[in-house]
Amino acid sequence: MYYDCRRYGTFQTDGSTMIRIRRKKFFWVIAQLQTLIQLVRVIAVALICVSANTATALEPMDNTIRVFLNDHCFRCHNSKIQKGKFRLDNLSTDFSTPQVAQKWGEVVFRINAGEMPPPKEPQPTAVELGTTAETITKKIREGAAIRMTKHGLLEHYRLSRQEYAHTIYDLLGVVFDIEAPGAFNEDPLWHGFDRIGALLATAPSHIDRYFKAADAVVNLAFPDHELPLKTVRKSPNKGKRQLLQLGENWGAFDLATSGHYRIRIRVSGLPAFSGRLPRLSLWHSQHKKSFAGMELSTSEDKPETIEFEGLFPAGHYQIRNHARTQKHPNGAYKIFRNEEVDVAQLVSSLKGGFLSSKTKIVDEEGRPVVPLLLVDWVEVEGPLAIEDNRSKRKGVIPENKDDPKQIHVCLKHFAQRAWRRPVLNSEIEPFIELIIAEQKAGETFRSAYKSALSSILVARSFINIEEGSPDEQHQQVNDFQLASRLSFLLWSSMPDEKLFATARNGRLHTAEGLISELDRMINDPKIHRFLDSFPRQWLQLHRVGMFQPDPNLYPEYDPWLEESMVMETTAYFVEMFKNNLPLREIIDSNWTMLNSRLAIHYGLSIPSQAKLVRVQLPPKSQRGGILTQASILSLTSDGTRHRPVHRGAWFSEAIFARSPLPPPPNVAPLEPVEKDQPKTTIRAQLEAHATTSTCVSCHAKIDPLGLAFENYDAIGQWREKENVEGGVGEDPIVNASGTLSDGKTFAGPSEFKKLIAEDDRRLAQAFMEQLATYALRRIMTVDDIEHLHSIVAAQKANGYRLQNLIRGLVMSELFKRRGS
Repeated sequence: MYYDCRRYGTFQTDGSTMIRIRRKKFFWVIAQLQTLIQLVRVIAVALICVSANTATALEPMDNTIRVFLNDHCFRCHNSKIQKGKFRLDNLSTDFSTPQVAQKWGEVVFRINAGEMPPPKEPQPTAVELGTTAETITKKIREGAAIRMTKHGLLEHYRLSRQEYAHTIYDLLGVVFDIEAPGAFNEDPLWHGFDRIGALLATAPSHIDRYFKAADAVVNLAFPDHELPLKTVRKSPNKGKRQLLQLGENWGAFDLATSGHYRIRIRVSGLPAFSGRLPRLSLWHSQHKKSFAGMELSTSEDKPETIEFEGLFPAGHYQIRNHARTQKHPNGAYKIFRNEEVDVAQLVSSLKGGFLSSKTKIVDEEGRPVVPLLLVDWVEVEGPLAIEDNRSKRKGVIPENKDDPKQIHVCLKHFAQRAWRRPVLNSEIEPFIELIIAEQKAGETFRSAYKSALSSILVARSFINIEEGSPDEQHQQVNDFQLASRLSFLLWSSMPDEKLFATARNGRLHTAEGLISELDRMINDPKIHRFLDSFPRQWLQLHRVGMFQPDPNLYPEYDPWLEESMVMETTAYFVEMFKNNLPLREIIDSNWTMLNSRLAIHYGLSIPSQAKLVRVQLPPKSQRGGILTQASILSLTSDGTRHRPVHRGAWFSEAIFARSPLPPPPNVAPLEPVEKDQPKTTIRAQLEAHATTSTCVSCHAKIDPLGLAFENYDAIGQWREKENVEGGVGEDPIVNASGTLSDGKTFAGPSEFKKLIAEDDRRLAQAFMEQLATYALRRIMTVDDIEHLHSIVAAQKANGYRLQNLIRGLVMSELFKRRGS
């Protein structure tokens, strides 16, 4: 239940606006009273369950297991020594407690992985290991039913802000700018995921923003006056063209409101003599990012008209030759020319410097030194009244304002779509009362009705995904909750009418009904939301560019390269999905997605097409798979140097789904090499750094996963020697060899990738854990492992293909089951 903590009596004035706000919030609270009553019932039942289950602890471990633990575990995990920050000698055997079961699950995992006991300790027999793991696993399973009863009757998972925006658009056809100043705070992340229910708390400040957002959304959907369709064109002065060198921009247009627009640009894009293509971007000045763009390759005497159509937030837009020039960090741009040139004047005639002897537009042969844009005009049409968006609003406002029955029907239908479930008549009555009260206070029916719509959009059932029942304990979600679970997985949004219909007729819980909807939704254009959102969250791509590379060390790094890095990885995932490729190709393949900017960065041939395309890699390219993509290699760097430990920790977390322990406090960082000391690699410094047994033990698992990529610098470029700042002598040759925790060795990144890809079952199990975390909006527990492994095992014969794994999760019992 949410409350507005402000005291309404503290308003200094009682103007009509304040009275309306107070009345509206008052009726909103009234509308939630039933939910409050239900919540009290939930708490009462939960207390009864907890009381009953607390008294039911499972029997202690048998003596054989206690002897095994005493002989092989307690010496390193006791009251004085807790290696890995794990104490075992006093761990409870009450397996009805989720936290206890989770810790014993960790013990089983370490035994099965061959990590415990460590190789240097006395080793038990295979029979002893197997018996111990099986006995503990049996105890965990026995406690599962009791642990399930400890769930609340009704659980809520707040929508992430991106999901809120998508849901608003699919509900009303309205573009709400979640990144606008004062709109919504950024959502907290858990290992890259922004949809974990336990983290998405709702504070009073959130409710204030939801109220403002709801009012803005309703006013956009149902304006008092329809926004006229406009077509506005901007051009340079007569007989002129706008010349844009790398990093330069032209203030092109302003959008007063967010919405659907069509933008046309007449432009020539001239590649540099190196083959690099210019990237035209529509840059939003307030958000400081590109909302659309295209690589171009045209002649200056034959410009082309390009078109972008889609959803654009309000604000000022620039046409930008998207790159950074010279050595300006953090996206700063130095303007060289940024002026108009005569239409009749050829670029090849602009030889020599301009405004600076160091700046050239073309070389002596008349070829552009850097990619150039020549803009003739830009034309903006909109906001466009798309019929599909209009249909979403049809029937929301009643045609007859004097017909109470029609008003009730319209409100109820809207609430059912917004709340994504059946709605009782009693739940609508407070909103009817709000409309009546608003009208008595002097508001028009339209204004009062819009207030009711806004109130529905701040109800808990809209802001949250609800699972369970307020009346009784359910182990599975119902059809409507399953519909939401499916739509928020694949579309990051609410179900559409077809999915609602399947839920209403009860077919969604049948295998035929669910697979039919799954097939349809995968083929819907909205699937692009999953294909972009999931890899960004799973692989933590938000970290790319978090620490901007030092321009003195990496002068070639620019915003378009940074954007291309992320695009390569997300496009790679899309290609894997659409072609249903084996998961092992995530790690090792002979292809990637490439544009001209990435090709130059990697030292590969530039693709013939002026866009991101799939290319076959040459045998010695040192690329293939996501691990050697610049996005992954750079997100673990600090802007000046690569960080092998961070690379290893990321690999363990993202690829193996195993989060390494944080370093102990007061660990001294690696210092730069002193001026009078011999140059040495970071690897050599790390080996000297790990001095205690605890350090060595932990780093032995993490470091090889990062050291395998020593041949790649902080921005993912290949190298044979490590560029060491400071010190004396030559830069040292890198060493990318290593030994994995299972004893397997590798000589470099290629061998490492092959070793990892060979164990595709482990890859699939880890991937399934990440996918389920995203889909179910919670951290996986020991109670989920058996389900996850079962889903993966069913895909072994097909080679663990990506789309098959996703389908396997959706069709599983785990996907229908409530959270553990």
